[in-house]
Amino acid sequence: MLNSLVALSCLLLTSALYGQVTFLLEQIPANTPSGDTLFLASSINNWDAGNPGYQFRRNASGQHYLTLPERTEAFDYKITRGAWASVETDSTGGFVDNHRYPGGKKEDTIRLTIYTWDDLPINPRYGWLRIQVDRLPKNTPPDASIYAVGGFNNWNPSDPGYRMQKQRDGTFEIAIPLLSDTTFYKFTRGGWETIEGRRNGRARVNRQFIIKEDSSRNLRVQIESWEDLAGNPINVYTFFLLLAAIQGFLLILAINSLQNNNRAANGSLSILLLTLSVALAGRVSTYDREIFNWIPGLLLLPDFIYFLYAPIFLLYLNRLLRLPSRQNFGISWWHFVPFLIHLGVYMPFMLMPKATLISEVVNQNLKPFFVGAAGMGLIFNAIYWFVCRRAIRQYEQESGEKHAFEPNLAFLKVVMWLKALCIFIWAAGFCFGIADFLLEKDLGFLTDTTTDTLWMAFAFTAFILGYYTMRQPEIFKLPPMDATPTEQLQEEQEKAASMSTEELAAIKKSLEEVIKNNQPYRNPGLSLTDLAEMTGTSPHSLSRVINEGYGMNFNDFINAYRIEEFKRLVQLEEYRNQTLLAIAFAVGFNSKSAFNRSFKKLEDCTPREYLKGKVDLVD
Repeated sequence: MLNSLVALSCLLLTSALYGQVTFLLEQIPANTPSGDTLFLASSINNWDAGNPGYQFRRNASGQHYLTLPERTEAFDYKITRGAWASVETDSTGGFVDNHRYPGGKKEDTIRLTIYTWDDLPINPRYGWLRIQVDRLPKNTPPDASIYAVGGFNNWNPSDPGYRMQKQRDGTFEIAIPLLSDTTFYKFTRGGWETIEGRRNGRARVNRQFIIKEDSSRNLRVQIESWEDLAGNPINVYTFFLLLAAIQGFLLILAINSLQNNNRAANGSLSILLLTLSVALAGRVSTYDREIFNWIPGLLLLPDFIYFLYAPIFLLYLNRLLRLPSRQNFGISWWHFVPFLIHLGVYMPFMLMPKATLISEVVNQNLKPFFVGAAGMGLIFNAIYWFVCRRAIRQYEQESGEKHAFEPNLAFLKVVMWLKALCIFIWAAGFCFGIADFLLEKDLGFLTDTTTDTLWMAFAFTAFILGYYTMRQPEIFKLPPMDATPTEQLQEEQEKAASMSTEELAAIKKSLEEVIKNNQPYRNPGLSLTDLAEMTGTSPHSLSRVINEGYGMNFNDFINAYRIEEFKRLVQLEEYRNQTLLAIAFAVGFNSKSAFNRSFKKLEDCTPREYLKGKVDLVD
């Protein structure tokens, strides 16, 4: 009796330890016949496809379930409708590997989804999408087969079940199942090496169809290119960028080989050109599919110019124009903090395995980071454009107080206009991208075009600098320095500020005598220091006399004498055969623009308007 109780207790304990396993079918195909019975065929019932002991039942919610008691060992299984001809298949009707129950778990519930049955047609949850390709690339082989590839066929690029049918009008058609509310797909010619590409031949992102209430199930599309038939990546556009990159490298050598060159400024310019050239070369490299697949990280390289170009250009300006600065370097280190942050954000992408990075780029998973960097870069460069313009204007203002000639800033102004154009194109491209996202319209062509145009405008910077390097190399040489020691300079400032009315009058009288007798204004390179030495006073004292005694800065003061001398000479017989510009140069102007601007400012009319009817003009 005691032995029997012990045995019974052990049996009950074993039953408690051995758990039940329940198989719950959360979803079955919608076209499953309502009267059919579902079974579990497995290694524990000799793979009997219709064993009554493994028949599913329905719960109160109508879901199919099967509970197996006392199961702790692992086994393989599949779901059938009573025969192997009606076994479960995947979402595309393809073979499904055996499911496996690992065993050893207590009161476990296995939740399953049955997509299709082998003996029934595919019945996608959201219906079918009929696609018509009405245009192929011109270089498509005439005997090529076109396939649709996507999640609906496990991304098989040569699935015969999704080979598109050619119509009499030359178009290709196919119907693909919509298994979810968003379907991703592409077109191939039978392999991943023959996948479709963008208009420029580069890899395109997966196409997608999003189901909406007003979505049409008929779609007309065009295939823009094939990656393997895109041809030579060096076209007119990429050749232009590559040529600009090469010229940038050559300019670095040319600028630094000039004698008496401004090493501080030209060192910054060399870094600027190097940054631009590397970015342009990186941009060109992304157009070659083999290079992209070899080093996909090169795609990220051009983006670093977003936060690097502007502060380096500001550094170059400060060193070239020698603007007052607290830092010997030229600008503070915090100007480069945005670049360091950008580098930190991109670093994980650069360290990704090649295959992972390619997949992330092609599937646009990194697009939020790229768009965010482009948007912040646009704002960053727009702010620095105004900062750089203020620096140039500050220099022009200070130059007018010390020099009687117009500083040669033409190349800087051209570069600034080019930078403004780049920012405008950048903003337009960014707006197109935002509109593409918000309106869910395909504006890829506009964004690609503006992006390419933006890089061409960037490339022009190298050509502009090359032009001025050859035509006006003195721009990049060392400007004359004021050798006055700091202590003496401070003493002169204090003395000039404390001058009496009599002292100011004496210097003014001496100044007028020097101008009348020596005509120093005829010297195109006349500076405040030069005239102060001729007058026998300090530059600060002379500057105060001119500012307070005549109500002008030094530049306008000297130009007023030049204009009066011009008006006198132009009416003399000996100057009748000379052009107005030649006479302007004779009286001390160093450029046509400086002459016209000064004449207009002082006489409120142009030179020709002033002289009309007075003298015969020579062109």
